Amino acid sequence: MKTTAIERRAELLRLYTGLPWQSARRRVEAAAPGSLLIPQPGADQLLLEARVMAALAWRRITTVHPWGIEYVDPRPDRLLIRFEGDAVERRYPDESQALDLAEALLPRADEYGDIRGVPGARTHVEGGLVVLRTLDTSASVTLLGLDPDEWLRAVDVQDQQMGTYGMTPCHRDLPARWHSAERPYRRPDRRGTAASAWLTSGLLRRVGLIRTLGVPLAVTGWLGHHERDGGEGWIIDPTFAEGHGATGHRRLMALLAAPGWGLPVTPVDDHCNCHLPPGVSEQCTTITVGLAERPGALEVRAIQRRGDRLKRIQEYDPAIYAARQQLALPMPVWVDRWLERCGSPVPDLPVGADDSFR
Repeated sequence: MKTTAIERRAELLRLYTGLPWQSARRRVEAAAPGSLLIPQPGADQLLLEARVMAALAWRRITTVHPWGIEYVDPRPDRLLIRFEGDAVERRYPDESQALDLAEALLPRADEYGDIRGVPGARTHVEGGLVVLRTLDTSASVTLLGLDPDEWLRAVDVQDQQMGTYGMTPCHRDLPARWHSAERPYRRPDRRGTAASAWLTSGLLRRVGLIRTLGVPLAVTGWLGHHERDGGEGWIIDPTFAEGHGATGHRRLMALLAAPGWGLPVTPVDDHCNCHLPPGVSEQCTTITVGLAERPGALEVRAIQRRGDRLKRIQEYDPAIYAARQQLALPMPVWVDRWLERCGSPVPDLPVGADDSFR
């Protein structure tokens, strides 16, 4: 059990970001007491991270970690994302992190001028690391876990592949300038992605929270609609093996809204089906909106696989399921008391629920 203030702050940082324990502790020890360990960056950095999150929201390859992300390391002026390595024995040998990320992140224009990927993004190998930057800004996302040579090969492969589909590689044609197809995205207005970048970036910076639900099986996300306040309405559906039930998804939302650690959001609708037997309904839905006139909304559809459905998942690929079992973050017994003290309590927490998370 973590007893000192430093240990508890490091434990919270690990829960939110997925950082390894020793890395989280070093970050806390180097920070000023009481400082924000998950800061909100400036507008350019927010927008880049929001667009990266949108590109990663629906991975096209099978991953063990949610969205294939082992952890994130959020800084005031940049973000580091550690991606999981490729499995030694892959069900589909042509799938790889580098190939999928090169397709998802790098901007390419179709015949109608629409952009796939992150507009204005260019990648560079700096100090042996792959760094994604936005033109004319200091915004950057470092893609940890990628071999630079493999990355460059993957970019070439995807450029050639996309070329057969009639796509124009903006990043290759104009590596140091905005392509004409990208220019409409250069000065985003105050609506849409730019208006709710605080939400999408904030979710990426707290990606570790998905693992507090239990054994993660998959997670996808997509833009559901545009809100009347001018922001975007995002939907994510973390799917996990039966674990903490209602306490799990309610704790997730409490952590997501915790002052100083979470986001300025408040729930406006909640529907829980945990009391129903397996096979009837396995989805519990919570909708949150931004506080203080922050545009945007987030709908979290927590899906619990139980009974025969879980058994089929376990039998389909036992090695993948075994690897995912190692990812569920154990919940420290003091977290629920901390949430209550900081004004973000877990609603309807059953008496004695802490005992199962020691």
